[in-house]
Amino acid sequence: MAADRLTGRLVPGGPWERFGRYNAYHVVRDDGAALVVRAHAGELVPGSTEDLVAFLSGLGGALPRGPMTLELDPTYACASVSCGEVCFSAEYRAQRPRASIGSEALRQAISAFADAGGRVLRFDGGGDPLLHPDVRSGAAVRLGAELGLRTTILTSGDLLPATDWRAVVDADCYLRVSLNAHSTPVRRRVHGNKVDMDRLWHVLARACEHARAVGRTPVGATFLLTPDNYAEVALAARRAREVGVRHFSVRRVLGPDALRRPFDPAARAALPELLQEVAELDADAFRVFVPARDVAESDLSPRAGDIAATSCWQSVFKTVLEPAAGPDDVRVQLCGRYRGSGVGQAMQLPPLAADADPATWDRAWARSFEVYPVSRPDLIRTCVSCIDRGFIQMMDRLVAFTAMGARPFTIEHLWLDPESLARCEPGIVVDDDAGLAIAPA
Repeated sequence: MAADRLTGRLVPGGPWERFGRYNAYHVVRDDGAALVVRAHAGELVPGSTEDLVAFLSGLGGALPRGPMTLELDPTYACASVSCGEVCFSAEYRAQRPRASIGSEALRQAISAFADAGGRVLRFDGGGDPLLHPDVRSGAAVRLGAELGLRTTILTSGDLLPATDWRAVVDADCYLRVSLNAHSTPVRRRVHGNKVDMDRLWHVLARACEHARAVGRTPVGATFLLTPDNYAEVALAARRAREVGVRHFSVRRVLGPDALRRPFDPAARAALPELLQEVAELDADAFRVFVPARDVAESDLSPRAGDIAATSCWQSVFKTVLEPAAGPDDVRVQLCGRYRGSGVGQAMQLPPLAADADPATWDRAWARSFEVYPVSRPDLIRTCVSCIDRGFIQMMDRLVAFTAMGARPFTIEHLWLDPESLARCEPGIVVDDDAGLAIAPA
């Protein structure tokens, strides 16, 4: 075997089977040319590689009419009151905003996204999407499903017991709960409210059981590491597996250093063993993803050259809608980094539209390629903070290799050994016969 070959194995299966088990794409173009590139961490849940291929192929070399993924923040309201202290949204969350998008405006915004060719609808925050009655009842999720969109709800779970989770699961929505604790005392310390963790575990178990019974998208959970809760991450992972959660991810706090509480030396020393303990729980029925980056690693800055890309592809393929001044309008934000207009954060760019018509917001988004104060290529050189490096760098290679989807292509999923993965970090064009040594699944 040639010493300079990339070595690894093929990873088969659909999005939920692949979760956490691949780290690279093998992209083959219609002329036989092949590219190996580091893939976005774990999986584009709730979207998938298949969505990405379909969306990019549909562009045919042109800029999109609308984003592939819509991060829809239906409300600023949130039942958790203190977790903003460990989040890049801390400044605006500290002001306790409660504005929401009205029901009709929400319906129009979702319909406009589907009409513009969107594929992935993510109810996010902002606040907690379950504080919006149309999300909590499942009505907004059902609408997305009826329009052919993949949907997800990212929630703290504070209101999960009061949610029609059966309707959410029946609509084939990916429900991901931010556990952030195993015990009630730690959960209350992190979230600053009176939610009982035992009750949350109970309802989560019922939702998981229902998803299995009806054969719908499995339920997932995540754990955001902080100095207050890190010691419970392995306990939470085990309990999540016991109640039927299928996908468990561990995340580090992103954002400027000033908004992140530091871990003391003892915590940093203990974390590798705890994360390894979580990783070893991985099984076919319980997929696990743990972060590769150290919890103390500084925030990434495009301005400082931390992002190796020609353009801000995050803002080309994704966007954020959030509440505007009134319930009948929406605000179109360039990136989740600017949620809430980023009150108090450095280098705040204006929204693409401060008060947009929810039925035509996609037009304001499309115009931003021409009239927004900062172009996408300029943004990747000037933005001071970025939370999407993996996606941006991956898309930079895919867009160039496929000529923005004008060249037909296919993608296989690989797990490369660490040395091979490091070599293909910027993306590497390979000869399959001489450059790859890939074991079958």
